[in-house]
Amino acid sequence: MPIERVYFDNFRLFKKKEIFFSKNLNIVIGPNGSGKTTILEAIELLIKGRSFRANSSKECINNKSETFTLACKGKMNEKEISLKVTNNKKGRLASSRKSNDKRIKKVDLPFLQTVIAKSLRMVEGEPDIRREYFNNLMFHVKPGSSKIYDDFNKILKNRNRCLKNKAKGSELDVWTKQFIVKGLELSKTQFLFYQEVKKHLSSFFDNPKNYAKFRFLKNTEIKFVKGWERSKALSDSLLESEDRDTLLGYTSKGPHRMDYEFITGGKLSSSNLSRGQLKILILLVFLENQKFLESCSGLETILLVDDLGSELDRENLELILSEIHLSTNQIILTGISDEILEKIVGKLGNFKGINI
Repeated sequence: MPIERVYFDNFRLFKKKEIFFSKNLNIVIGPNGSGKTTILEAIELLIKGRSFRANSSKECINNKSETFTLACKGKMNEKEISLKVTNNKKGRLASSRKSNDKRIKKVDLPFLQTVIAKSLRMVEGEPDIRREYFNNLMFHVKPGSSKIYDDFNKILKNRNRCLKNKAKGSELDVWTKQFIVKGLELSKTQFLFYQEVKKHLSSFFDNPKNYAKFRFLKNTEIKFVKGWERSKALSDSLLESEDRDTLLGYTSKGPHRMDYEFITGGKLSSSNLSRGQLKILILLVFLENQKFLESCSGLETILLVDDLGSELDRENLELILSEIHLSTNQIILTGISDEILEKIVGKLGNFKGINI
């Protein structure tokens, strides 16, 4: 679903504004504080129903107003899509999603990937960042996995309640048995999906043309971490950690602790690459997953990248822009007004520049 235009009414610093986008490559350029990130926030709010900057969308209302409205139009499978969200200081977020004037669900919309400062910590940051991204990807490609995940989490909450209340014996045993059965089912689902993602990413990183271009990423791979000791059965791991978990009041081992590591040259990528190189690695993962989603499920995708030029020198900026330039999906980048950035974009062509 390429977004064609977005309308703002009293959303943060925008009193009334309309922005038009290309169906492919876009770059929003302006000084700090001009509203570049606000544009990406609005798109995420329209598609996902939440803001990546605020706990409550009420915080997005312009200071001099009581309500905000966002609206956008685009196309998906040759059908016109219209989205609208509103909120006021005394109400709740209200959403409208239509395709050719017929209501549609949020799950029917394209898969949106948003790269913000938090995303750029995916390699070296806490596991929660990687798990959240992995799960969102898995739920879209394998819709049945969300039911397995939800069922497991209900069991996990009950087992944690028992641990917190220091309950032992039959009550804890009941939830532990259910935890093992559903936990192994979820772990298998996670691992099978990881293998699909790894296969796709490996085809990129193992391609001589690509590691000739991104030399520092040669011999890069991702490694699955299942959430408990590799050499032990889940039942044994839970039994051994029961006393400790009772003291902690939660379950410390299981598929809810699943993670994956980025390895470059046999070492953790976080210890082997510079900040700029790590950013390129993350951006390439997002770009390749656009292709992965399209190839395995036919899902349309939109990629948003905030502050592209941060932490990238000219060479790395040219490298990643040349890769972005090859994408056939809609991408919306933001960047601070900069002669080097604008010169590279202008030389590549095909980017629609949006100055604010």
